[in-house]
Amino acid sequence: MSPPGSAVPHIARGFDRLAPFYDGMADLAFAGRIHASQTILLPRLPKVRRILVVGGGTGRFLSSFLRHDASALAVSIDASSGMTRKTEARLAREGFRDRVDLRIGGLENLGPNERFDLIATHCFLDLFEEDELEGVMATLGEALSPEGHWLFSDFALAAPNGRGVIRRSIIAMLYAFFRATSGIAASRLPNFDRAFGRIGFREVASAGLARGILRASLLRKPLPDRGR
Repeated sequence: MSPPGSAVPHIARGFDRLAPFYDGMADLAFAGRIHASQTILLPRLPKVRRILVVGGGTGRFLSSFLRHDASALAVSIDASSGMTRKTEARLAREGFRDRVDLRIGGLENLGPNERFDLIATHCFLDLFEEDELEGVMATLGEALSPEGHWLFSDFALAAPNGRGVIRRSIIAMLYAFFRATSGIAASRLPNFDRAFGRIGFREVASAGLARGILRASLLRKPLPDRGR
């Protein structure tokens, strides 16, 4: 999870405190599969000139993406200055700093005419309650170029073979942890499929990890309605 789309000070401070331990906690809890869910669909991406990463945490995904695509440029927006400093240090260490515009804050940092070929949100949309999520996703959708793509990964509730109770318990504990440490308002997973459907996005590739508790999707923006 990473700070939400509007820069709420107490939430940003909570993630600032978590920044030094964030990657280690994620790897310990899910044996590296959270990062794997973020990168598993990289081979399915079309050619990208410009990517927007929102709530990118410490920059692990961004680093992997820039290694995958040697020519793309990136904008990274995160409300946490601590996470952004970790990202900047990682990018500088790996030689990618000059390809990334780092911005601290929320979606208000997007220019009205900025457009991207790809948007990436990993464990970010889960921080919003249903009534807020639609507006956040609509704003992000507007920033995509026609026929652009959205790379998404997060937790999933639907569970075969009777594992639903275990999944719900794990996700409830995660929400309790982030509510206690960062003061997020959300307390349950939104219906992501319904939310993407409302803005017309179509899934073109998907994958599941950790027995399906983690999901990754690549979705395509609908073509503009030009009328008849």
